[in-house]
Amino acid sequence: MEKNEVLSPRLQTVASLIPCCRTVVDVGSDHGKLGAWCLRESICQNVIATDIHELPAKRTSERMMEENFEDRSEVLVTDGLKGVSLSPDMTAVIAGMGGLEICKILSSALTSDESIPKKMAFVLQPQRSFYEVRKFLSENGFSIQNEKISIEKGHFYVVIFAVYNGEVYDLSDAELFLGPLIIKNRPKYYAEYIAHEEKLMRKRALGEEKCAELLKNWEKYL
Repeated sequence: MEKNEVLSPRLQTVASLIPCCRTVVDVGSDHGKLGAWCLRESICQNVIATDIHELPAKRTSERMMEENFEDRSEVLVTDGLKGVSLSPDMTAVIAGMGGLEICKILSSALTSDESIPKKMAFVLQPQRSFYEVRKFLSENGFSIQNEKISIEKGHFYVVIFAVYNGEVYDLSDAELFLGPLIIKNRPKYYAEYIAHEEKLMRKRALGEEKCAELLKNWEKYL
């Protein structure tokens, strides 16, 4: 395991949206790269890494020990955020998994005894189901405050930064599919991303009325 390993383009984008905070909670940490980077770069004072499987959790523990971060890190074998005492000075990172799984993790945390405190930040990178993730965020009081696009090995990734405030709001179908701040701010890789999404949307439009309606005004997003 190489120390000070450079993050992949996808993880670089995820990392760029993590604000300075007391604790980063890396959900599904796998190898501990992101958590170790946050500690090296003084993004946070400590890291809590969780993984549902023992082997990835062991890899994360080994990395933290190799980089002398064992006193500033805690590795838990748990499902999502279960067993983590959440606080407003934390940022939870949930990256590299399906959008429905992300919604499940957030839903479970919202209904737990400790629940999610207001002003707690979340950096989310779903692999799919963006519509469902943004719908969940808007309907459950997570304010979307930034969105970025990343390209790695020919694949597009979207990273969402949201803060929980408990205030419900509405998003249009275009915002749910493409991202309210991606449409508004047109970040790096926007043109390539929209061209890619148009191809996907045309396939989905054959069976989904929402996608067919969205395509009627697609020129607004070019």
